[in-house]
Amino acid sequence: MSRSPFAALACLTLLAAGGCGPGPMVQVETTIRPDGSCERSVWQPRDRLLPDEAFTPAWIARWRKVEDVVVPPAFAENDPDPGEGYFHAVGEFASPADVPPHFLKDHENRPELGAGGMTREYHRRDFGPFVEHRWAETLANGVTREGFEKAREEFLDAAMPMLAEGFERVYGGEFDVSEAMAELDRRGRPLFRDLADAWYDSLAAAAEDPRALDDAMKNGFVAAIERAGVDLRDDAGDIVDSAEGDRRVRDFLAERIAATFRRKDGSPPTPDDVRAILGGPENPSFADAWRQYGTDRKSDVETKLAPPLARMTGPYFFPGILAPPGPRFAFDLRLPGLIVPGETNGQIIGAGKVSWRFEAVCLFPTAYTMSAVSVEIDAPTQRRLLGRVAIRDAADATPVRELLVDAPELLESLRRAFDTGDLSALDDEPETDDARRTKLARLREMLGMPH
Repeated sequence: MSRSPFAALACLTLLAAGGCGPGPMVQVETTIRPDGSCERSVWQPRDRLLPDEAFTPAWIARWRKVEDVVVPPAFAENDPDPGEGYFHAVGEFASPADVPPHFLKDHENRPELGAGGMTREYHRRDFGPFVEHRWAETLANGVTREGFEKAREEFLDAAMPMLAEGFERVYGGEFDVSEAMAELDRRGRPLFRDLADAWYDSLAAAAEDPRALDDAMKNGFVAAIERAGVDLRDDAGDIVDSAEGDRRVRDFLAERIAATFRRKDGSPPTPDDVRAILGGPENPSFADAWRQYGTDRKSDVETKLAPPLARMTGPYFFPGILAPPGPRFAFDLRLPGLIVPGETNGQIIGAGKVSWRFEAVCLFPTAYTMSAVSVEIDAPTQRRLLGRVAIRDAADATPVRELLVDAPELLESLRRAFDTGDLSALDDEPETDDARRTKLARLREMLGMPH
């Protein structure tokens, strides 16, 4: 640690989030068969992002094949040799619920701080002339705005006294820092709160459009620092470059140090004193003292600061702005039949096939859910019972699904008619109430049946 917290703040606020370099790669391919069984293939790092049961004999036995690979194929063109070991596991399962857990993102291997896993939901619904297949797979990060704000205040409640204690311990031997500590509480806490909120808002915006992250983060941090009193814009109103920004922040901090620190004899700090407090080769003793203070309070950092910070960030972004690069994901799903475009948030790349490509930023704050719906048309049975294919595609199936969503008895009648081949189940009975009679008439019209 070569700089004091003053200069570190200047640097941190000018950094982009998420660390440097590409993150680990995760590829998943899932095929759902008409009966609801599935095949699952996964490519992941062999030594991280795994639940505890991974690679135990019982876990391996549940897959048809587990083998080492160099790189997930979806990333091979851009990352032919990622420099770490990957594995490929493929298996066939009676239902998606039977797929063994194979992914877990924790807080730097600190399970007591929580973790984010991968969950799936699959529902198969037989309508008679077609079958609906509904899929959702979620990667969880677990942060909400309310939870973030509560944890942020808990973090500051613990961090600000520790920082004030550090001021007294590091600088108190040579300076009276009482006024500096008062200003730190008066102006520093709102600044740190603004920076935390800017970090949250930037990532939340980037979840909708990852390309917006860098600009959103820079603009948010600049606005927070400007509210603290530092002008970071040029004459044209544009944000200055990082070197100029760093200089202006340091000049501002130097001015505040000169105004709030006093030597023991009551005199103001000298320019050399200010430079030493800011951090630099003139007086490395302050940096050494901060390093020692950090070592002495390591336990408190881990027990008092890490838990609320983990609730602010979630496992994918811990410890915040200094988090290492998050995973990159490639998911492909094949469902029976035809994808319903309006109920699918991935890219439709073929009949029954959907693809998602995204980075960890898309999980902030709470989760990222991949959803898809398909309809599997039973054309032969429609021809045999109706004399035509009335429900030909997803567009035809959608109004039928909407009509029957809150009419389970009518849905059961339609399914029974197609199961038994007896369309009399769809006849209008004298005791039929008006609401059912209206829906039944609409359904018969959709099926091309006479009233």
